[in-house]
Amino acid sequence: MTADEAIAQVHAADVATARQLLGDALSAARERWIPINAIADALVQELVECTAKGSEPARMSAYLRGLATLIERSVATAAAH
Repeated sequence: MTADEAIAQVHAADVATARQLLGDALSAARERWIPINAIADALVQELVECTAKGSEPARMSAYLRGLATLIERSVATAAAH
């Protein structure tokens, strides 16, 4: 295994763990009847804080643009059906 493959493997495991933790937190928020727009606002604020705490601003901006594109596609697909 190359160093790049090992890094990718560790990253994938970290992403899986983070998704599980975030999924649990989102489930808890929904169980407490927190409106989805409040949840989304909180997620955006947390992403902005990630940037302030060391993530590369250009990388975070790219993630957010990609997220916006995915949301727009999802809405367009739902509207088509």
